[in-house]
Amino acid sequence: MSGAQTSDTGDHSHREDGPSSEATGLRVREAIRRSGLKQRKVAEAIGIDETKLSKALSGRRRFTADELLGVATVTGVTVRWLLGDESQVSAAPPNSANVADTDEDATPKRSIAEAAWTLFGRHGFDSVRIADIAAASGVSAPSIHYYFANKSELFDAALDYSVKLAFDRQIAWLDDIANPAERLERLLKLQSPLGRTERGEWSIWLQTWTRMALEGSTLSNYPRSYERWSRTVQTTIEDGQRTGCFQAGDPRAMADELTSLLDGLGIKVLTGVMDAETLSLRLRSYLDRAIMQPSPTATTTENTTETSTDRLKESS
Repeated sequence: MSGAQTSDTGDHSHREDGPSSEATGLRVREAIRRSGLKQRKVAEAIGIDETKLSKALSGRRRFTADELLGVATVTGVTVRWLLGDESQVSAAPPNSANVADTDEDATPKRSIAEAAWTLFGRHGFDSVRIADIAAASGVSAPSIHYYFANKSELFDAALDYSVKLAFDRQIAWLDDIANPAERLERLLKLQSPLGRTERGEWSIWLQTWTRMALEGSTLSNYPRSYERWSRTVQTTIEDGQRTGCFQAGDPRAMADELTSLLDGLGIKVLTGVMDAETLSLRLRSYLDRAIMQPSPTATTTENTTETSTDRLKESS
């Protein structure tokens, strides 16, 4: 619950050609302009050649989900803004940025936060020095202190970056999935160690929980960020209940139980107590018992579990 946006299930194109593609192209062009980056640099950052980027900017080709994630990450906007603020598949994080800040301090500050995110996730808060972050971001230590008062503020910025990555990932990869059951399964995969997230992002979450459990914690924004994730799961469950593919029940309670299960299983995988395959089996079993509407043709728990297993394998 990573900065690296690797391919998931193929070269998924986003939305249809035509006005939507043109509108997205215009917003991407605006994000690039405000970021101060050259198109060539943006193309390199998202892994395509400049010709492909130019075609997408003019609406002659569709941006893939990975390309939208890359653009949002390198320019500092959200995927939701790039798509026109229309998607409702994921609740927005608190104080989320929309259009890239044109302030000349925005880009270096973001680069420092991203470098801190990588180092904190890989080595842990206590092991990382300001000098390490300065070296990784290509600035001096005094420059770090110009933007951030101390290492705790840097960790807060790294946490905010993790929240943004999760939000962008959900919008990019869930927006075209109309079926709530398929959307929930993909959502859980995106936010678990099984899918597109890296160990570093889960490390940030785990360190956040540890720091919040200690006296004197100042990470006051995190509960609101976690609430965003819970609301995303809850609204997906509500959609499934309306369409009849999920069981009846209190959607808030069901979301609390499901997110708590994923958190616990994720920590077990992160710490080596459980392997990823077992996590997948436990999650599938829970979904069939507590969330999914039993199939009329399913006569045993084993048959039901096999059905869910097949579904999740298809989404992998």
